[in-house]
Amino acid sequence: MKSIIFSMIATASLMAASSAMAADAVVKIPADRLAIIKKNGFICQTCHHIEGKLIGPAWMDVSKKYKGQKTYAFGGDGYVDFKKQKYPAEDLPLVDGLVKKVSLGGHGGGIGDWQHDKEFSKRVPMQSNDAKLAKQAEIKEMVQYVLSLAK
Repeated sequence: MKSIIFSMIATASLMAASSAMAADAVVKIPADRLAIIKKNGFICQTCHHIEGKLIGPAWMDVSKKYKGQKTYAFGGDGYVDFKKQKYPAEDLPLVDGLVKKVSLGGHGGGIGDWQHDKEFSKRVPMQSNDAKLAKQAEIKEMVQYVLSLAK
């Protein structure tokens, strides 16, 4: 009887420890970046994780995709922002282009579009984080953080 109770306690302890270790393995957004997200009402975490695709690509994948790139092709054929507004094609410095994409949201066009599932992407475009372009400095800080993840 004692051995059964001991086995049950040992099993429960191992399960709890493995759950804690798994939770620790998830890369968390640093507190200062999380504060920027929360303070400004950004919805980044709804669709993105640092590692592992959620609705949108993992920030680590975004960082790797743009590593070494200098420009971002924003707008053009097929691009509409979250409010379905179209924008002409323009080549922007990488950070400026990504800030614009994060600010306005939308789908299509540009080299930054991650249409891993084109039908899904049409139904669920990237949400706007700053449609009035009032929080550009904070979005720029977040974009630079995401780009810094690729080593």
